[in-house]
Amino acid sequence: MKGRAFFYSFKTRVTLVLILAMVSVTGLNNFLVYRFNLNTHFVQLRHSLMIIAQMAALAVDGETLQKIPLTWDGVRSPAYREVAAKLNKVLEMNKPLQYIYVLTKTKTPGKLKFLFDTEAAGREVQRKRGSARPGDFYDASRFPEMLEGFNAPSADHKLQADPWGVTLSGYAPILGKDGKVIAILGVDILADDISKMQQEIRGRMAVVLLSGVLFCCVLGILIAGSVSNPVRRLTEGTRQLARENLDYRVAVRSRDEIGGLADSFNKMAESLSQSRKRLQNYFFKVTQSLVQALEAKDPYTQGHSKRVANLARKVALELGVSPEKAELIWCVAELHDIGKLVIHETILNKKEKLDPEEWKILKEHPVTGEKILESVLDEELLRVIRSHHERVDGKGYPDGLKGDEIDLSSQIVSIADAYDAMTSIRSYRKPLTPEVAVREIERASGTQFRAEVVSAFLKVVGRPEKMGEPK
Repeated sequence: MKGRAFFYSFKTRVTLVLILAMVSVTGLNNFLVYRFNLNTHFVQLRHSLMIIAQMAALAVDGETLQKIPLTWDGVRSPAYREVAAKLNKVLEMNKPLQYIYVLTKTKTPGKLKFLFDTEAAGREVQRKRGSARPGDFYDASRFPEMLEGFNAPSADHKLQADPWGVTLSGYAPILGKDGKVIAILGVDILADDISKMQQEIRGRMAVVLLSGVLFCCVLGILIAGSVSNPVRRLTEGTRQLARENLDYRVAVRSRDEIGGLADSFNKMAESLSQSRKRLQNYFFKVTQSLVQALEAKDPYTQGHSKRVANLARKVALELGVSPEKAELIWCVAELHDIGKLVIHETILNKKEKLDPEEWKILKEHPVTGEKILESVLDEELLRVIRSHHERVDGKGYPDGLKGDEIDLSSQIVSIADAYDAMTSIRSYRKPLTPEVAVREIERASGTQFRAEVVSAFLKVVGRPEKMGEPK
């Protein structure tokens, strides 16, 4: 009878329910966070590979590529050497890359031929089969993502393991002079670090899950009556992490096991937050290489993106923008001209006035930049890429937005871009002095820029006699 009474007691039933609920919450939390973290890492890595492959494909001249003889001696041809010089630069600017290669179709479905293949010179990992030569066949029938690369940029959907490491590949089409696809360019990246990170996350999740189960049992038996609030907070923490809010922390002030569980939860959230930041830093390094590729095309804009980013961050802070958002503005400002990667050097470096057709091509770079980055940036940051040449009076491009239709971040980047452009050397003119540039900015208040943005800019730059390059 006493046994039955104990089993049917309120405290026992509440204790059992709490144990079951907290174990379920902990397990669900670990599962959601684990899947989110792995999927986020992998998806962003695939997108980065596709961007790199696309940019590398744009660097290759299709007409030159078609001049490479499909024989073993083709590696000695001038066309092969010209392609090798360009792609080796891409390889050096993107250190995580292991190999870059170019393949073209044959009459046999799924069977391709090599046009170009470069080894990772000076790196520890080398191909045991050696570098492929022009004309060598390659069976791509079991790699659908590679074949999809003839239609649009693509990347492997899973890590490929072999004796030389775990790799992931991205592909992009190369167009000929007539605009038709003549080949694909592939890039391989070592993904051993991602694989190791996945293993570490699995181990950490298992430890936290076991610790959580133990805590739930102890806390449910000892303090069933005071466990509801901490459980509710932990549940909210689970929801926040599932919504990708890795900065959320559970506030439980207690020295008992519940407090320890909350502390473990917060440490796990902090660890995941740091992992995401490392991935963002990796992506930023990749995008920096794209900026370097752009500045390599136009020597007159060396350092332009960095200076614009630094000035934009200062103006944003002066306007009262939060430090976190100011940092995002700094990041996107570095990429504001990324769309110029597809514009030919003859237009970018032309000393004479651009003709109407050339000006039309140049004005397309905000839209092109938005398309390049649309798979890796959110809508708010993409809006800055697209709208940094819009004007308050509606005379800007590409959309002719007016007044408050232009978001504040775009205006901040726009004014920083305009100032640095005026005070920098260009192929078609000498730089203006800071004093003259500031007067031009003041005159554009209310027409090109919002008055409050101009006011904040003037506070950042200071008086003309104290001006220098923004740091």
